[in-house]
Amino acid sequence: MVAVPSISSIYQNPAGISFLEASHIALAYHKTLPVEGFSTLGFWGNYKSKIVDLGFSADNFGDQYYHESRIGLAASKKLDKVSMGLKFSLLNNAVKDISSKQTVLGEFGIHAYPSRFFSIGLHVINFTSARLYASQSLPTYVNFGIGLNPSKKVNISGQMDYPVGQKPNLKVGMAYQIKDELRLSTGVNPSLRAVHFGLGYDIKKYKFSYAVSTHPNIGLSNHLTLALQIDGKK
Repeated sequence: MVAVPSISSIYQNPAGISFLEASHIALAYHKTLPVEGFSTLGFWGNYKSKIVDLGFSADNFGDQYYHESRIGLAASKKLDKVSMGLKFSLLNNAVKDISSKQTVLGEFGIHAYPSRFFSIGLHVINFTSARLYASQSLPTYVNFGIGLNPSKKVNISGQMDYPVGQKPNLKVGMAYQIKDELRLSTGVNPSLRAVHFGLGYDIKKYKFSYAVSTHPNIGLSNHLTLALQIDGKK
């Protein structure tokens, strides 16, 4: 999703929020591990303005014994067909009765539409080289993607995620707009041997999406998102 703007661009590429036509708020629930309490709950939104587009995010993963939480603010500016975005997040990692560490995580992104037929995106995560512990840095990612638009209803995207110092990972996906209010998507992540499927449905200003992925070690992963469009084009 680095090269494809969406209401969740504040996570995939903060530069993408400038290509959104409206402001939104959204709530998501992501269940990955088959362990009670180990799920991710996220809340985010974007705000369109004439000067700069803004975004915020807040998410939490874990249970009463271990949890990770993050609060972030983003800003993005579009000039013609190119936008640039910057995001800073306060990341907290806590183990009950053992430790609690905080750090600031920095991200920046670039998004461009050289043509209506394709888009490109770049997203760098942790350019600040943030650490939770003195002996261990958080990974730095450089993600690059290309989106192809052979028609108004079809989008094909490819993305390379590069954890600096490690082997890069390739992801490929496709989205199909069946009707104005109904869309389907699918994708593969070969490095994780994961296959993804998604369904999205819009009712006026309300947006609903559900995604599921398969993983050979942990089984099915479920992701549910509910969003509300605040203003802009319906």
